[in-house]
Amino acid sequence: MSGVTKHIYEHEIRDIIMMWNTQLKSIQNILPKNYDSLDVVELLKQYYPHEWFSVEVKYWYYNKKDKNLKKRFGRTRYNMKEPTQLLYSSRGYKEIMAPKRRDEYSDKYLEEEVNELKQKLWKKRQPKIEKINQKIEYAKSKTQQMTPEFIDQLIGLYERKNTSQKDKMYILLELQKYYSKKIIQFFFKLNDTELNKQLREIAFRHLQSFNYQPRARRQKYMQVHTENKRRKDYLKRIYPEEKYEIPKTPLELEYRINNGKEQKIKSYDFFISHSYKDGTAVQKLIQYENKNNKNVFCDWINDSDYLKRHLLCDATLKVLEKRMEQSEYLLFVDSEYSRASIWCKY
Repeated sequence: MSGVTKHIYEHEIRDIIMMWNTQLKSIQNILPKNYDSLDVVELLKQYYPHEWFSVEVKYWYYNKKDKNLKKRFGRTRYNMKEPTQLLYSSRGYKEIMAPKRRDEYSDKYLEEEVNELKQKLWKKRQPKIEKINQKIEYAKSKTQQMTPEFIDQLIGLYERKNTSQKDKMYILLELQKYYSKKIIQFFFKLNDTELNKQLREIAFRHLQSFNYQPRARRQKYMQVHTENKRRKDYLKRIYPEEKYEIPKTPLELEYRINNGKEQKIKSYDFFISHSYKDGTAVQKLIQYENKNNKNVFCDWINDSDYLKRHLLCDATLKVLEKRMEQSEYLLFVDSEYSRASIWCKY
């Protein structure tokens, strides 16, 4: 393991242990009278569910990286312990599970006092848990929760050596519209390895929106993997500072659909024709189809960056026509609102 990589990984593990030591202090007096290791784990999951999940995600991510390393080089690098095993190695856990401490706790145990402490801690934790739940649900509401068949092609386009920073911006914009393990893993990879600051920050903020708690990488620690001197100089000095702001208009989207590779490879199972006034029902319909791994085109999810109501023009119609061409079927959401809609009639 290289020095920088080792430092980053070990920093992650230290942060997790420190977090658990703090959390264990908060639950140490609300354990059952004769508690065991499972009771400790269950209380942590109950009062700190998102924090526990963040560790499970890191375990999944580093385990995935190890599998790829094993496949390519025949050896692993991280060998991160499972969350429970990592917890068992913490100082706070060892103190709680010490026989003397458990005996003393059992002798002094008062059920009423413990229940009061539970209520007090839950009153403190519940608003924070709900706030994070709302944050995650909001982020998911702006995505389709499935893996479209063209995702591998999109990622492949991004990873080509000759793909410009500008084109990578368009590809990331499309990837952000879907939520799946494969895509989250790719954003973690970008957060770890992408040399361009703008692109890396997009990956970091996208992961943050789903509460994955990524670690921001410092530019000076980013590694450049090439022996070509000219390319190495470009990747170290010029590429990291390149920036591009996408003109988010129907005209720009129409141009990309006709010229951008990231748009030409797209396809949908359904184009959904509906009134925005039926938004709640439409969202449920999309979620239902996503569970069956169906990709649904919905303008306020898939092209919300470009198709703003105050920017309606001929290009908007051309974009919608193209999206219908890219869709295998059309779904019409029948309601009094959709029947009165000029767009649905169109």
